[in-house]
Amino acid sequence: MKKTAAMQRALTAALLLAAALPVHASDAPRYFSDKAAGATTADFLNLPVGARAAAMGGAYSAISEDASAVYWNPAGLIQIPKLSAVFMRAQYVENISYQYAAYAQRLSYDSVLAASILMTDIGSIQHTDVSGTIMPDAAFTPRDQVFTLSYSKAILEFSDKDIDVSIGVSAKYIKSQIVETAHSYAADFGVMTYNFGDIPYRLAVTATNMGGGLRYAEESNPLPLTIKLGGSINPFKNMLIATDVVFPKQNKPNLLVGVELASTPNELTRLCVRAGLDAQQMRDGLTGFSLGLGATLHFFSLDYAFVPMGELGTTHRISLTFDFPFHSPIFDRRDRTIFTKMKGISFK
Repeated sequence: MKKTAAMQRALTAALLLAAALPVHASDAPRYFSDKAAGATTADFLNLPVGARAAAMGGAYSAISEDASAVYWNPAGLIQIPKLSAVFMRAQYVENISYQYAAYAQRLSYDSVLAASILMTDIGSIQHTDVSGTIMPDAAFTPRDQVFTLSYSKAILEFSDKDIDVSIGVSAKYIKSQIVETAHSYAADFGVMTYNFGDIPYRLAVTATNMGGGLRYAEESNPLPLTIKLGGSINPFKNMLIATDVVFPKQNKPNLLVGVELASTPNELTRLCVRAGLDAQQMRDGLTGFSLGLGATLHFFSLDYAFVPMGELGTTHRISLTFDFPFHSPIFDRRDRTIFTKMKGISFK
């Protein structure tokens, strides 16, 4: 009863926050449905980061256990050891590419501070006038930048020996340049619960991109607000299954599913095979499937994701993660709790 009550309090608080978001009643039939396609801007905020998460179809809000949690669910930052850093490059469709870097630092046994930057490069585009005539010697290069600062906190009063709860908040500065430049601010919020029973699992609620719109000229368009309900389970020691139910402001609900199988040749080595499914991409006529590989050796993890997108081509992501000391999955730790004071770590 105590575990159930703690989970209900945390998840209810997150859902109440999501219900309070500024979506007017007159907008309800328009947003959060397939009729809302194109109703929001800054779709680069939805580009997945981290090759591990991309390989698992983006079903990552209830995993988020390294510095990339800044993007997926800031509540998950509490799972890092002393520090964590992620660097990723993604080769997207056509000539589009984007890069992501994040760093997380543990402040105490129950709090973590992190920051990240996302940058896109669309390539050079020829400038034309309203009639479609190409303007000589006139090209422009659209670019986007997102700077994020996050804080994660373990909630002591909601915890007991079988379940822990963490929350996280993020503040974003968004800059987007097409021909004109637009600026905006946004916030993310996340909750994650950890159950350390016989079959360990995690639950998560996130609300991302809460804020004003981007204004390139006279009209401002809203950001792609997204609410997610996520879960992950470890039915076996080296098997992880995750799913996210996604409620995007610019489309109807979506389902993401991811699976990871791992092999641990020794205590400091971990090899992984991953696969994922994105139901929205399948509805859009894209492949919807993703695959990936990962290897962890001591402090470093190298991950790769292959995401085919049908007629649009294929996309590739490579990311390097550094965790110090060696990052052990939370359910594999001797003391399976987010409050564990790991040997050799000083928080002063």
